Amino acid sequence: MKTKLFSKILSKRLYFAVALFGIGLFNAQITSFPWTETFEDNSPTRGDWTQIYEVNNMSWTFASTSSTGSVSTAYEGVKFANYPGTSHNFDKTKLVSPVLNLSSVSSPTVSFHYINKLWSPDQNWLRVFYRTSATGAWTQVAEFHSNITNWTSSGAIAIPSTTYQIAIECETDYGYSTLVDAVVVSGASLGVKDVTKSVKSAISYYPNPVENVLNYKSSEKVSEISIYNSVGQKIQHHKTDANQGRLDVSELPSGMYIVTGKTALGTESFKMIKK
Repeated sequence: MKTKLFSKILSKRLYFAVALFGIGLFNAQITSFPWTETFEDNSPTRGDWTQIYEVNNMSWTFASTSSTGSVSTAYEGVKFANYPGTSHNFDKTKLVSPVLNLSSVSSPTVSFHYINKLWSPDQNWLRVFYRTSATGAWTQVAEFHSNITNWTSSGAIAIPSTTYQIAIECETDYGYSTLVDAVVVSGASLGVKDVTKSVKSAISYYPNPVENVLNYKSSEKVSEISIYNSVGQKIQHHKTDANQGRLDVSELPSGMYIVTGKTALGTESFKMIKK
């Protein structure tokens, strides 16, 4: 009798926990921008992406080799999001981002790199959507339906600051696998003002403005440094693991950039001006 009662109580608690998860109380939120998803195995946010099957049940996978089309190099890192495209049934699936909290940025945008190979005469559709709540309708903001055989930027796609999630959708027409990598959500405001630091500054950069070489020095070991352009696209990434060093920025166009450096104290941002 006690065993049955305990089982009922446990079942109710598990049901309650699952119900809370289902309505999103346990969902991770992205609050720091620019935010980049490269779909690597060690990505802290890859596991928060979900899938919505609009037609049939073909799933996006995270792979280092495309299902078809013979692509085995990611745009960044070693893995990418791969929509197999191995049927002629007009399969359609949305790859849905974690929840976004864009209250800290203005004029947000999303961008990514993609490959969408023609398997003559068939071509898949790649579309971008956003929604403003967990149950809101999806609004399409971009569509790509041309033969792209090498990693190509989508360009910055404007989304509203009320965006709750974005979705990257593929619809197959038996084209080669459609691939997506290096998704970036950002706000243009990052390019015109300093980013507020949440920890005491540990890293110094010089000179600024810079022409060819940006030096860095830190009281803490710097594990990695990234450089973003004015629309939040990551254009350089360096694994450093040192307290000081030099970054070659000679090939960057003149303008303003955001440099982020990661130490044990956290991630700091620095506004760099390139001559």
